[in-house]
Amino acid sequence: MITVLHPSVFIESNEAKHVDTAGAYLLVQTGTGFIGFASFQPTEKKVNSWVVFELDQQITATQLEEKLSTIAAAYTWVHTNYQKVILLQYAPLNVLVPAILNSEPGKEQLLQLVHGPQTNHVLVKDIVLQQSLVNHYAVDADLASLLNKRFPKGEWWHVQSLLLTKTAAGGARVTATIRFNEVQLTVEKNGNWLLLQSYNYHTPEDVLYYILNAMQQLDLTQEETTVYLQGMIDQQSALYDVLHLYILNLQLKDELQFSFPAATEEHPVHLSASLDQVLSCVS
Repeated sequence: MITVLHPSVFIESNEAKHVDTAGAYLLVQTGTGFIGFASFQPTEKKVNSWVVFELDQQITATQLEEKLSTIAAAYTWVHTNYQKVILLQYAPLNVLVPAILNSEPGKEQLLQLVHGPQTNHVLVKDIVLQQSLVNHYAVDADLASLLNKRFPKGEWWHVQSLLLTKTAAGGARVTATIRFNEVQLTVEKNGNWLLLQSYNYHTPEDVLYYILNAMQQLDLTQEETTVYLQGMIDQQSALYDVLHLYILNLQLKDELQFSFPAATEEHPVHLSASLDQVLSCVS
């Protein structure tokens, strides 16, 4: 069986094929129904290449291994010869626990209490010193095995852990990252992280509800709060129209800390902003 590749995202700089990857980093993105790879240089704050693929959520271990092999053959920069490889989990099967209350024997029960019983998963944890938190999360066992084998020096992180290493914004800010059928929300105010959560959505109204409900629960008014949109959202879409109609201070994220290949209609700046948010936390 031949695997045909149709990337959902693909950007590449003119110099990408000539980058000395031994001095660069590789970010491997894994989440519900997708996998992505980004080659970047943290010191120069430059993205060389970025590719994302949608995955069938019922994909078998054999199919996943074939997919990874096909990706590596087609995109020759997806390899292990990097200064650092980061394996970043986006799936929201996680629990943040104050470090002082963390219990290693009880972590599996805690995850089951919050997310229900999980099968064929391995448990990973991050220690977020900046917030005195421990993040316990589940990774699909087949995926973890394949990535650990392909990238033996890879360091696992959960996206929430990585974001929490940075100081939160001073003003009231909601950032909504759209990724396929998932919206990731972060809420910041007065230098504190108030919310980091991901939700599946089916309609534009679902996303609107998650944003407005978070603001209501956290006592944030529309007047004081800026809502930033980033990721896979089209300004000419029903989703954008609904959010624009009901949210007072709505902005497409257009400020980047890293330099990316030139934006196009297919790959606007706010799409790159979703990766930029993560890369700015990596050192």
